[in-house]
Amino acid sequence: MGDIQNYNMEHVDTLAPDTIKESVMCRHSQLSLLLADIQGRISNAPEGSLRTARKAHGCQYYHKVEVNDTKGTYIKKHNYNLAIELAQKDYDLRIEQCLLKELNFLEVILKKYNPSEIQHIYDSLNSFRKEMVTPVFVSDEDFTANWKASEYTSLGFTPDCAEYYTDNGERVRSKSEIIIANKLYRYNIPYRYEYPLQLQSGIITHPDFTCLNVKTRQEYIWEHFGIMDNVEYACNAIKKISDYANSGYVLGRNFIATFETAGTPINANCIDSLIKSHLC
Repeated sequence: MGDIQNYNMEHVDTLAPDTIKESVMCRHSQLSLLLADIQGRISNAPEGSLRTARKAHGCQYYHKVEVNDTKGTYIKKHNYNLAIELAQKDYDLRIEQCLLKELNFLEVILKKYNPSEIQHIYDSLNSFRKEMVTPVFVSDEDFTANWKASEYTSLGFTPDCAEYYTDNGERVRSKSEIIIANKLYRYNIPYRYEYPLQLQSGIITHPDFTCLNVKTRQEYIWEHFGIMDNVEYACNAIKKISDYANSGYVLGRNFIATFETAGTPINANCIDSLIKSHLC
């Protein structure tokens, strides 16, 4: 069996983790809350509906209460708030129907959509068959393990560099990088320290951290700019951010940056927020 070669298509792209179901659930939750608010507003609205009639010098408003009333009662200027409430009610009734329709549709999706079935097919195979096929989906654990296993050469340290070590026993260049690395470690975010990255210009740079969002399998680079009150350093930092942007690494999309000065040190709570919003 060890001599058998796998002739399957080894270079077929694997599926990214599903994000549709989570998005649908989030949308369903938002619409449900909105529907409750709308229905509450409708229940407190005045009886009847609004009719508008364009006139030469503007518009007139009429309050229709009876079903068969096609004209309604004229709403005088001093009672203009009634017209506003009726207009809002008419709008809310239409929104209510639209929300109900979309919620019903999303509930059908949540009931029938099962993205995990693809992974279950491979998991259900016996060990011999697993060796013979190339799966279209790689588990988070296997993907993360492969990502972490990537070998590289970082910048290294000169003899005069101060020694700073993280909780994971990794050497970094500053106390601020210790804070970032420890936070990533505690949130179980896979990262590489000073992993080489070739920019569009051909320059090889080494971002402080290259992080992996396991859920989406998207990589983020994270740079910490530690002495922004130094003019020369700040100018170089701005150029570096621009170089990253020209190579497709945009702040907030796939690039995280933190800053500090002597009077404004790095904020641990800010790091928590950045990790939760981008990497978890």
